[in-house]
Amino acid sequence: MVPSRPASRADGAWRVAVTREEDARGPLSSALHREGFQPVPCTVMEQLPSEQAAALEFAAASLDTFDWIICSSRRAVSALSDLRTSSWPRAVRTAAVGAATAEALVAVGADPPPVIARAEGADALWAVLAQLEWTNRRVLVPTVRGGRRVLLDGLREAGALVTEIEAYRMAPRPVEHIRADWLSAAPDAAVIASPSTASALIEAVGHDALVALKAIVVIGPTTAAALAVDLVPSRLATRADFDSAASTLAALRDMASPPAW
Repeated sequence: MVPSRPASRADGAWRVAVTREEDARGPLSSALHREGFQPVPCTVMEQLPSEQAAALEFAAASLDTFDWIICSSRRAVSALSDLRTSSWPRAVRTAAVGAATAEALVAVGADPPPVIARAEGADALWAVLAQLEWTNRRVLVPTVRGGRRVLLDGLREAGALVTEIEAYRMAPRPVEHIRADWLSAAPDAAVIASPSTASALIEAVGHDALVALKAIVVIGPTTAAALAVDLVPSRLATRADFDSAASTLAALRDMASPPAW
């Protein structure tokens, strides 16, 4: 297992483990920077090809048969656009969970611009989309196993004809790779966004390394529950988005005394 005590910081800035797969300009890293943290990469899950490759290829070639395409990540956008041999169809409405996903849709040719919410996250987007008419609308939703189903459930309850296809898979990286990155990161805190990430991180670095952190912020109650199984305390982000995760962590940092879990 890894050492349980983070190194001290001369500048006082917390080093925060970014456990999701993203680059330095990714949505979580950017949100942490805005709150005065130093994001440090410790990718736990890696992207693998979809197990529904044939269905995904057919859907990508048939985008113009849908009324709406709703994507929850840049990876989902790429999974569709990379399989197309022609330009993105015009007049098909799109929606995106977050600004980065919206930018990815615009970059591949989505027009009109995607519908997005002011806040990140599926809950915020559905609050906007729920105001629209969905009866018999044909909607493509590229998904990832284990992802939240807020949009899917809401669309179906509203009468939409939803085609749900796995766009890609996420699987844990080798334990030794996660452990090496954690040692290199030497984090003071961490943000964890999925139950599978929580479980894989515990397996790789161990209970003691996690409970020694100054704070762990999680997105979603199921992620908190995955940590609680191994008696690892965490604080739930106020909303299911990266900005809220960063602001929740900032509130813990700014408390005069250690956080009361």
